Amino acid sequence: MASRQPPEMVAFGPFRLHLKLRRLFHDEEEVRLGNRAMELLIALARKKGEVVTKRDLFDAAWPGIFIEDGNLKVTIASLRRTLRKYSATGNYIRTFSNRGYWLSDEAESVASDEGNPQSIASTQIPHLGNVIGRADEIAELCKTVGVGRLTNIVGAGGIGKTTVAIAVARLVEEEVSVTFVDLSRITDEEYVIPSLAAVLGINSGSQDRLDAISSTLAKRATLLVLDTCEHVSNAVAHLCDVVLRRTESVRILCTSRQALRAKHEKVVWLAPLGVPPADVAPAAEKVLAYPAPKLLVERASEAGDYKLTDGDAGTVAEICRRLDGLPLAIELIAPRLLVEAAADVLRELDNRFAGLTGRELETPPRQRTLLATLEWSYAMLTETEAAVLRAASIFAQPFEPGALLRVIHHHQFDPALVFDALAGLRSKSMLSIEHASDEMRYRLLDSTRAFAASLLETSGEVEQVSAAYARYVLEVFEKSITERARLPAQKWYATYATRAEELRKAITWALYQNGDTLLGLRLVAIGLPLWHELSMIENARRNCEEALAAYDRISCSERALQLKLLLGLAAVTRFISTDTDKAIATFEKAIKLSRDVGDKDAECQGLVALASYRLLPGYRTAAQETLAQLKNAAMQSGNRPALWEHETLLAEMDVIQSDYPAVIARLERLREQIRNASDGTASRFDADIRIRTENTLGAAQWLGSQRPGTGLRRVQTAAHWALEAHHGWTLIYCFTRGILFILSECRDYALGGHCLAKLREAIDRYDMPTWTPVAVCYAEAFDALSGSRRDPDAIMRAFDQLRTGLPQHGRHVYYALLTRALHAIGCVDEAARILNYVFEIGPQRSMLPELLRLKAIEERSKGRDDDAHSTLSRALAIAEDHGSWAWRLRAATDLASLLLEKFQVNDAKTVLEPVYGQFLDGFVTPDLQRANKVLDDLNSSDLMSTVGVAASR
Repeated sequence: MASRQPPEMVAFGPFRLHLKLRRLFHDEEEVRLGNRAMELLIALARKKGEVVTKRDLFDAAWPGIFIEDGNLKVTIASLRRTLRKYSATGNYIRTFSNRGYWLSDEAESVASDEGNPQSIASTQIPHLGNVIGRADEIAELCKTVGVGRLTNIVGAGGIGKTTVAIAVARLVEEEVSVTFVDLSRITDEEYVIPSLAAVLGINSGSQDRLDAISSTLAKRATLLVLDTCEHVSNAVAHLCDVVLRRTESVRILCTSRQALRAKHEKVVWLAPLGVPPADVAPAAEKVLAYPAPKLLVERASEAGDYKLTDGDAGTVAEICRRLDGLPLAIELIAPRLLVEAAADVLRELDNRFAGLTGRELETPPRQRTLLATLEWSYAMLTETEAAVLRAASIFAQPFEPGALLRVIHHHQFDPALVFDALAGLRSKSMLSIEHASDEMRYRLLDSTRAFAASLLETSGEVEQVSAAYARYVLEVFEKSITERARLPAQKWYATYATRAEELRKAITWALYQNGDTLLGLRLVAIGLPLWHELSMIENARRNCEEALAAYDRISCSERALQLKLLLGLAAVTRFISTDTDKAIATFEKAIKLSRDVGDKDAECQGLVALASYRLLPGYRTAAQETLAQLKNAAMQSGNRPALWEHETLLAEMDVIQSDYPAVIARLERLREQIRNASDGTASRFDADIRIRTENTLGAAQWLGSQRPGTGLRRVQTAAHWALEAHHGWTLIYCFTRGILFILSECRDYALGGHCLAKLREAIDRYDMPTWTPVAVCYAEAFDALSGSRRDPDAIMRAFDQLRTGLPQHGRHVYYALLTRALHAIGCVDEAARILNYVFEIGPQRSMLPELLRLKAIEERSKGRDDDAHSTLSRALAIAEDHGSWAWRLRAATDLASLLLEKFQVNDAKTVLEPVYGQFLDGFVTPDLQRANKVLDDLNSSDLMSTVGVAASR
């Protein structure tokens, strides 16, 4: 028997459906259908006259997606409603009870059982549990309902409209009669009035039902609550208009995902529950001050024995942020906290719909899963609205209408049609509006975006939309480069920092998913200034390395593009590279290419990176040559920021050589030059040069001048500036290379502890784990020096981490700090292990006097006072030669204390008095206070000696 070929066209009643073209006609007029409705009609048409099971219809319209029966009913009802606009004689789609649907040539005039008014809920107000986080909204709504005839609570699916409406009804039911009607089960608008009549016990015919309804409700003061009106909004609007016109004491409260546009309607938009901002302290008490986590914890506690701990507080806050503060999503996820760790629940939210499933017997079908709620909304969209929603899912951040036009270009919609679709989506609570800088933007909730993104994938549009999106992002950041030269730094940052996720998403598609490799290279290059401003050092490194590999792979010949990528890699390599040869090769390649193309500014950037990298491990001769080349290139190009970098790097070299007067003089001149520069002039090669200069100058003044008080105040100022700058690398650089060291040496543990906490946060936030050993070093040292903890093993672990860490750390200053910490808790043997290691590898010149002083403490602890005397004398001489006033004072104080114990008072005074007497400020700092006390002891001993001699005479 010949196989049956499916027809190309199927006719039913006055309609003709072209299957291959996916077009439906009524006579000569085309009937527009949404994608889901068209899929269902095609599935029914292929088996016209036969029952098509629900399962087959699910597979046709929602392939691979689990949905509720209610979504199928809503879509069928929408399809029937569209057909009746063209042929009002009845239904061509018939219901086969509990099995499915079938398409008939003849219209059926009898309503199907799915819209039977008897299936509507009774007038009783549903049970209401503990409502969390809506007290203000409920109170305001009670006032609104009291003075207004028609109030409509509008918001996205799952936002809690029904809960709020029930709460309001419960509060007013003692004053008025409340009639509650759930319209979610009604599948068509024609059943709204019959359903309400049935609920009220009215049996009159259809002609006088509205009269009967109005008369029944008017018998007493009544609040009519109509829940879930969005799919039958026209009929509800008509009902409200008539009832309110014919009655005086009836008030109506509706819930809907869109405005009804009825007379007297007061729309109240319901927002998501408040969530903790990302920077809120991760403590249970702080997190539970916000409604969303409070609801999550409350529901988890009701389901079992759950209590929020400080350890989970930050994760729970992030769960609520990821769920957009949607009460339905929060209530559905809450039971998971009883069987899984909060961190695991958060990870599972990447597949957010799988876990967001509720208990079927206790909730309406549309609220049993978050997916069902979104499917319910999506089924009511027009074809254009659905296309716009799918395309909008590509935006990770709020977007402008013009940006949407760019990514939906493949549909070739008229712009006016797109703007109408945006308005429609907003009115149906699928989009929200944000106002920023006098500009209106649209935003999808994360859950809606994830849902729409899955539809974009299944629609086959994802490549076209992603390509258009990536090109749009490239244009945005090309504009950012132009504006960076003219906008103040803060304004530029505020404008583009929020677009980092857009850039990341575009790069991921273009470069890592091979969407458009060349476009990906350009996106990486154009985004480098933003990565630097955001201190996304690891991100920039990974992208640059991938882009350079792809550059070679596709045999790209754009040398200017290659140079940008090389410079981007060079800029971050100097902070995080452990492979010296590879790092220097990168710098030198960038410098050579910049010279080949004649780009002096690029050459300056490459030379800055190379010079600073060579300075850190102490390759002084090579660094001097590179700095000379940098100055020459900067002078030729008139590059003032590069000249400033040259000065800061020379100052670092002076520190290495312990030439503190030169450091201070150089940085004071630089400080004045930067102060006179306009905002935005200083390019951030790395850390903010103003803060870095203040930090290094303060440390140099504390260490190498007679004004340690001035130095400490400068360092404290730099600390506050770094905290306010919101630039991760500036904070990490300045805290690890000056601020925390001086604060620890001056025992300012209050500010130091605060800075340390911010340092650890920055290391985590900006993904720079290579700097964790420095943070651990300070944490252990602070605990020991402040007397809050005595743990030599933890300090030795910190030492081991530093010893094997980056050469960029500098290390020896931290070794001295850990040694002092061990001395503070009486662990001299462990301290000796660190000192022996340092002297074995050769101590850095700038730290030698202090390391010798610490060695003398070990010698004295073992009774070797003569050795200690010799070691301290050497430390004092070297410190004096270096101009290290801080180390000179400490060595002199220790040596004077030793001589005092030997009753060599005059010798002790000869050592300490000349040093102490040359200091000009900072007399409240610990070192000067200790020196002053030793001098007091010396003077007391001298006086006692004089009195003793006189008495003997």
